[in-house]
Amino acid sequence: MKKFILLALPLLLACCLAGCKKNVNYLDYVSEKRTDIYLYSDDKLEIKIYLSEKETPFCADGIKGAMGELTEIYVTLPENHEEVSVSAGSIEGEMNYRAVENCYYLSGSGAAVSGENTEVTLTYGGESQTYTVSSVKYGKILDCDGAAKCIIEHEADTFASMTENGVFKGEIFVRLLYDEGCYYYVGICDRQKKIEAFLVDGEKGKIIAHKQING
Repeated sequence: MKKFILLALPLLLACCLAGCKKNVNYLDYVSEKRTDIYLYSDDKLEIKIYLSEKETPFCADGIKGAMGELTEIYVTLPENHEEVSVSAGSIEGEMNYRAVENCYYLSGSGAAVSGENTEVTLTYGGESQTYTVSSVKYGKILDCDGAAKCIIEHEADTFASMTENGVFKGEIFVRLLYDEGCYYYVGICDRQKKIEAFLVDGEKGKIIAHKQING
């Protein structure tokens, strides 16, 4: 009997350790999700709306902070105007000019728009015009969690090396992108601000590109 107990002890110990091991939900460490993009363009102007859930204030330091919903509107015009105002869903106001990007910008808290299409009214040069912007999502596009899971599975060793005592020592960024199709940027940021960046096909979940960015 004593021999049996001695032989069984290592097995029992292993089972106990396995039971105590924490299963980490890495999705809890996503500090930025760009969930949708709305677009309109013609020969005269371009409108982009980004919907996000984002750490506020945002800081790529490997530590997730408090999250909030955010709507960002970008408008590109053929010529500059002193005043450009926009109204889209629950957000409206005068836009700020960004010289570097040569566009007008306004942001507000919350998800200002929803659905496949929404109307945006621009006012400048003494006139107002309403445009219909459309979501870029089509077919069976992954959501942000789905894109993140692709990287979590593919980079299992990376995530394991950044996890201590059931705590992930980093944060994850997931941003929907659009360029004649939907893609996701997924970044894994450690406490030294080093980022492993991936480009993921938005429909198939296939990793298209990978690069390292040093903070």
